[in-house]
Amino acid sequence: MIKIRLQRHGARHAPFYRMVVAPSQARRDGRFIEVVGTYNPQSSSRDRELDLKMDRIDHWLEVGAQPTDTAKSLIRQGRLTPEDWLKRTEAKASAKAARAAKKKNPAPVVEEKPVEAEPEAKEAAPAEEAPAAEEKPAEEEKAADPAPEAKEAVPVEEAPAEEEKPAEEAKEEPKAEAEDKAEAKEESES
Repeated sequence: MIKIRLQRHGARHAPFYRMVVAPSQARRDGRFIEVVGTYNPQSSSRDRELDLKMDRIDHWLEVGAQPTDTAKSLIRQGRLTPEDWLKRTEAKASAKAARAAKKKNPAPVVEEKPVEAEPEAKEAAPAEEAPAAEEKPAEEEKAADPAPEAKEAVPVEEAPAEEEKPAEEAKEEPKAEAEDKAEAKEESES
């Protein structure tokens, strides 16, 4: 079988590739039939980066040569107009910059407020105590089933006031469970 693939040339950390038509049994940098182009990934301009003989590539594809994945990608790039290539390159560069910025500044995660923020929440809580008293039965139902509470997204502004109550209820639940376990042990021992 005949392949269209890349041969690596150049110095260490400075690769330069030739696109060649070669038998599939031949080594990567070994025997080849024809050189159909070059690829220099470190070049600054497109003219010097990718230089392909598209008429010869089309001939070998018609004959039945199979391009490798990388060669296929480079052939697609070679068929692009300079304007399309420039748009594609700019889109890749902006996506890469966005990923790098996202890595440096990840999205803020909703976390419990430090102790310093609690006095502010306590000052705001007296004005909201009346509605909180009406909502308390609903909160108790949520406390009975903690999974839905974990799935709900809590707005950042309301988080400190609501987090105090479930924390208190959560403290009470382990005590009740501990008492139940203690009673169960006493019954099993007697």
